[in-house]
Amino acid sequence: MEKSEELLKQLGAVGELADDELPLAETALDLAALDHDAIDLKPYRDHLTKLTEDSRAGLAMLRRGMNEVEALARALSDTIAVRHGYAGDTATFDDPQNADLIRVIDRRRGLPVSLGILYLEVAKRLGGTAKGLNTPGHFLLAIGEDERAKVLDPFNAGVVMSQEELRPIPPVPQGEVAEYGPVSARDVLLRLLNNIRTRALAGKDMLRALTMVERMVLIAPRRAELWLDLANANREAGRLKGAFRAAECCVQLAGDKSLVGREAAFTLLSLKRMVN
Repeated sequence: MEKSEELLKQLGAVGELADDELPLAETALDLAALDHDAIDLKPYRDHLTKLTEDSRAGLAMLRRGMNEVEALARALSDTIAVRHGYAGDTATFDDPQNADLIRVIDRRRGLPVSLGILYLEVAKRLGGTAKGLNTPGHFLLAIGEDERAKVLDPFNAGVVMSQEELRPIPPVPQGEVAEYGPVSARDVLLRLLNNIRTRALAGKDMLRALTMVERMVLIAPRRAELWLDLANANREAGRLKGAFRAAECCVQLAGDKSLVGREAAFTLLSLKRMVN
């Protein structure tokens, strides 16, 4: 089995996992490896281990003068941003490398969400509670829970945000992800891939955009709206058979009574007119 086929098989298995079982950084590395022929991921996995070990050592010292949440937040920023030099890429923000975790580790530069993956991964390995937040336009993360939580900005050296810098975080409505509410590891990865997709669309690279949607569906196969996106991406790329299959999957998942299901059914009709 070729390396890319093996990776796709692994990512397909990730798509079947529950959100809380999904290995965040490992999956991000596998997604990045699809764009790097025959790359050895061991040095990158070892680097994640090194980040964890260094953070653990810092946490042990900080616990003497801080509460657990404050100590963890400080240990993460001291280790990832200060000791290992990770920072937001302000010079070439739209460079696709910033959403590729392999290149982020190589360059120590990235987008808020790709840098956030490092913070979330290390926090989890240290036994802490950490979640990405559904913040519009700029990815933030929360360390700890409830009123004790500290909100970090991974793009800006892991600085803790003050209450004055944040809007109040509303409760999450049932069945929805509220703005500023917590999101799953799967949603973090989808946000990462969507960054690449958005830049591909801006550059009129429809095949690259299609590839990103295919990867999004691979790790989140039960999201009906992604199948609709895949149908539209296939149609834009001139791949009508793929568009048919994706639209049919969307209808099967969403049903023809839901908004996304009705939209997929309309897409099927328009595709039939195109080939008749």
